[in-house]
Amino acid sequence: MLAIKKIFTRLIIRLVNQIDFSALAGKIAGSRFGQPVHEKFSNLPPSWENSEQVRDLAVQSTLDQLKAEGHDADPEDIQALIREIEIKYDHATHIKAATAFSVIFDQIFTHQNSDLPFTSLNKRDLAHINTLREYRQKGLGVVYLINHSSHMDEFIFNVLWQHLGLGLPVFAAGQNMMAIKSIAKLLMIGSYVVLRQGASRFQMAALYNYCRAISMAGQQQGIFLEAWRGGARSRDGSLRYPKRLVTLRGAIDVEQDLVIQPVALSFSAVPEDLPLAARKSGVSWIRGIRLSKLLLYMILFPKSFIFRTMKDLYGRAYISVPEPFLLSELKTRHSEDKSGVQLDEYVALSSIRRIAQHKKILASQIAALGLLKARKETDLDLKSSIARQIQNTREYHLQNFGTPADFEDFILWNSVDHVMKDGLKTLAKRGVIRRWLKDKKGLPQVRSEAGLAFYATHADRRLYSPTADQNIVVVGAGHWGFALACLVGNRILEDRTYANASLTIFDPRPGVADEMSLNRNGPGPFANALLPKNAFVTNDFSSAFRKASEIIIALKPDDFAPTFEQILAVAEQPLKIILATRGFISEHHAIPYLAAQTLLRESGRYDVKLYTLCGPVSPKDLVTATEIKGILAGTDSHVEALSDLFNLPFVESHSLDDPIGVQTADILARIYAIWISYADASGLSATPTQTAFLMTDASREVSAFAIKTGADPKSFEAGSIAWAATFYSLCSHGLWKDFGERIGSSVKKGKNPHAVFSKVREHYEKEGLKIHAVDDMMPVLNRARQYQLDMPILEQAIRTFFNP
Repeated sequence: MLAIKKIFTRLIIRLVNQIDFSALAGKIAGSRFGQPVHEKFSNLPPSWENSEQVRDLAVQSTLDQLKAEGHDADPEDIQALIREIEIKYDHATHIKAATAFSVIFDQIFTHQNSDLPFTSLNKRDLAHINTLREYRQKGLGVVYLINHSSHMDEFIFNVLWQHLGLGLPVFAAGQNMMAIKSIAKLLMIGSYVVLRQGASRFQMAALYNYCRAISMAGQQQGIFLEAWRGGARSRDGSLRYPKRLVTLRGAIDVEQDLVIQPVALSFSAVPEDLPLAARKSGVSWIRGIRLSKLLLYMILFPKSFIFRTMKDLYGRAYISVPEPFLLSELKTRHSEDKSGVQLDEYVALSSIRRIAQHKKILASQIAALGLLKARKETDLDLKSSIARQIQNTREYHLQNFGTPADFEDFILWNSVDHVMKDGLKTLAKRGVIRRWLKDKKGLPQVRSEAGLAFYATHADRRLYSPTADQNIVVVGAGHWGFALACLVGNRILEDRTYANASLTIFDPRPGVADEMSLNRNGPGPFANALLPKNAFVTNDFSSAFRKASEIIIALKPDDFAPTFEQILAVAEQPLKIILATRGFISEHHAIPYLAAQTLLRESGRYDVKLYTLCGPVSPKDLVTATEIKGILAGTDSHVEALSDLFNLPFVESHSLDDPIGVQTADILARIYAIWISYADASGLSATPTQTAFLMTDASREVSAFAIKTGADPKSFEAGSIAWAATFYSLCSHGLWKDFGERIGSSVKKGKNPHAVFSKVREHYEKEGLKIHAVDDMMPVLNRARQYQLDMPILEQAIRTFFNP
C-alpha cells in the first residue's frame, strides 16, 4: 500500500510540475477579474531590495556563532547554506502572485469589507495598524506571531498586507513544500526554507542566524507559534502551548528594538478541517461544491467553471491585528517575571494571550459549541444552548481579558435564530453534521464527532489562557493516566472555578507522548476516545513540572521511583502530589505513599504534600462516565478542596485522613479479589458460606498487615469505605474478578492451575491489560515476613499460581 502511495505521489508531482504556476498567476492577474487588483498592487514598492544585506549578516553571524562554539566552518559552506535557505525575491513575480491570490480569495471567501479583505466593515480588526505603520516608518523590523489553522494562512495574511501597503513579510516553508518546482518558484518570493527533520548543527545555526539577520536588517518575518513536531496547524482547534522555536529565538536575538506583532486568524470553514481533526481525505478541501452546479457551469462556462463553482466555498475569514509589543518592553517585563520561562517563551506566551483576546468568534464555531453542549444536557434546546454560549463567552472575556469578546458582524447584527441557521449550514456544508436528519433529541445528526469538537473548540475561549494560576499535571499516558486526564479535563472545563487552570499529561516516553499529542487518542481500548481539548501532552520534564501546582501520578509501579525523583529535581516550588499508582514499588518494598515519603526525606523536601487516590474503579469507568465512587486520602486540610477536582455528576468522592490505610487496602483488595474469585470458580470454596468465611479471614489478614505499615485500624473495620467497600466491590465485578474466575473455571475442569494462570495472564497482556496485582503478591508476602506476620491465604495463592 505504501509503495502504491509513493508511486501515486510521484505521478502527481510529475503532472503538477508540467504546470507553469508563474504563467498561470500572470493570466489571472491579466484577466478582467485581476486587472483592477493588479493595477493597485503595481504601485507597491519592492519589498526585499536589501536581501543581499540580510544574506551577508546571516553568513557572518553564523560564522561567529560556530567559532564561539569551537567549530571550524568554511565561509563558502556557510554561504551555500544561507543561499539554500534564503528568500528568492522577484518584484514582478511578487505583484503577479499577490494579484492572483487576491482574486482567488475574493472568490472562495465571503468578505464583509470589499475594500479590505478579511476584515470587518468598521475595520475594528485593524484598530492598532497605525501604531505598526509608525514603527515601520522608524525602520524597526517586525516579527509577526500568528496562530495556525490552514496552509492558506500565510497567503491570506500577505494578501491583506498588500492591500494595506505594508510590504511582504517572509515566512518559513518546509523543505517538503519545495518538491514541486513550479510551486516552489512562487513560494520562494516570500519564504525561506526550513528542514523539518535531520538538520545538522551547521544548518540549525544558519537558520537561527538568517532569522536574526532579517530582524537586524529591519525586515519583516512571520512565525506560526505552534509550529513544532506533530504539525504546525491546530488539529483540535485550540491554541497550543508554544514550544521553543529556533526561528523565534533567532529573530529576537538582536540588540536593536523590534516590533512583536501578534496576529489572530479565524475561519468559518477551515479548508482542511476534517483531515486535521478526523484524518479524513483531502476531499475536504473542495467539500461544499454542489455536483449539479459544477455540471451546469461546465456547460455554461467551460473555461472558468472551476473558478465560478468555488464562489464563497469557505465562507467568512478574518485577520485581527492586536496592539503590538516592542521587544524592549517585553524584555523589561521578562526581567521582572518570576515564572522562570526564557525570553522567547515569554514573548510567545504574551502573544498567544493577546491572540486569544482578539481572535474573532464566528457563527459556525458558536453553533458547534452550542450543539456540543445541547447534546450533553437533556433539557436544553439548541437555540437556548447557543444563546447561553454567546453569553458565557462574553462573561469569560470580560472576566479574564477585561475586554469584550470580538464576535463577527454576522453574530452582532442578527438574531440567535439566524446565527444558528447560518452556523449549522456551514457545519453541514463541511460534512460535520447532516443537513436534514435529526438524532433522538431532535438535534442535528452529527457525522463527525471530531469535526464538531474541532469547530466548538475554536469558539471556546477557556482554552486560550496560557497564564494559568493552577497547573495540574497527570503523569502517565497509559490507560489509568488517560482516564484520569479525561476526568479532570472535563471537570475543569465545566466549572468557572477552574477558569485559570491548565491540564498537562506527562509521559517520559517520547514516542507515546508524541503520538497522543498528535492524534489526541487514548491507548489500547481508548483508541477511539479523544482527550479533553484542554489537555496539553508532553514528555519534557521542564515544560510539565516547572510551574505545576497539583500532580497526579498514574504511572506503572516500575516507573514510579525514577520519575518521582526527576519531578522533584525539576519542580522546586511547593507541590500537592496525588498518588494514583496501583501496586507495590519493588525497589522500596512499599506502597507508593511510603515510597514517596522515603524519596522526599532523601531529597530534603518538606514542602510537598502527599495524597492517595484509590477506589474500585477501572479506567473504562472514567472514560465512559459510568457511575463510580472514589477515595481521596491525605493528612491535612486540603483533601476536601482537592476532591473537588473529581466532582462530576457520575463521580462520588470520599475524603479520608488515612492515606496509608486507603492505599494499602486498595492494592491488597485487588490481590485478594483475584483469589476469592478463583476459589469460588474452581470449587475450592464449595458453598457461599465458605466464600464468606474466606473473605472474613482475608480481611483479618490484610488488616494485620496494614496496621504494621502504619495504617489506622479504623480503615479496616466492618463497614469501612477504604477496605470493606473496595474489597466487596472488586469481588463482585470487574477486571480482577474476571481474571480469577477464568483461571478457576479452567482448573475446575481438571487443568493445571499454574499453566492456566500463565496462559490467562499472557492473554490479558496481549489485550493490553497487565494485572499488576499478581506482581504484588510476592512483594507483599516478603514485607509481611519482615513484620513476622503469617499470611496463609496469600501464601496459598502464590503456591497455586506460581508453582508448576
